Amino acid sequence: MFFKENLRLLRKQNSVSQNELADFLGYKSFTTVQKWEDGTSMPNASTISKIADFFDITINDLLNVNLRKINSNLIPVIGIIRGGSPLFADQNIIDYERVEYEESNDGEYFYLDVVGDSMKNIRILDGDRVYIRKQSTLNNGEVGVILIDDEATLKRVFFEEDKLILKSENELYEPMIYNVKDVSDKNIKIIGKLIHNKIRY
Repeated sequence: MFFKENLRLLRKQNSVSQNELADFLGYKSFTTVQKWEDGTSMPNASTISKIADFFDITINDLLNVNLRKINSNLIPVIGIIRGGSPLFADQNIIDYERVEYEESNDGEYFYLDVVGDSMKNIRILDGDRVYIRKQSTLNNGEVGVILIDDEATLKRVFFEEDKLILKSENELYEPMIYNVKDVSDKNIKIIGKLIHNKIRY
């Protein structure tokens, strides 16, 4: 049974507070709804029917279907990203990760695997999987995926006058500095912004 998980998910998706739901169902306090979501109590059949109607869902789906899995997207894992010096980014999809709808529905996203330790100071380590929002621009100081001659690298990006500076988060690696001509000649492109990393053990 997935009632408690589904109730919490439906409330959040519809921006309904525990107080608001309790009021709709005729309860004086939100604590009843809180107990349902904690799994310490269950509503009776009549109340379950009212909750299903409120969220426009069947009783069976409310009780027995894992809505979190349904309300998610499969995000492709594309090649490998180098965490030290750049490594060729294989554009073939090698895997998929399931990401909740709220975190993956406002744009295009992909994962890349990290090899190396150049970003270790922000806890991105060899073997981690980074979640990237596909975009062609970054703000000064943001971390993103940069394509250099068809090789991808993860770096913190800075713009200073006519220079593009890519910095590692590891003092062992020197900054990568490019002028306007370099950017053109080496076909340097920003391809995404780091959202978070998935630590893998």
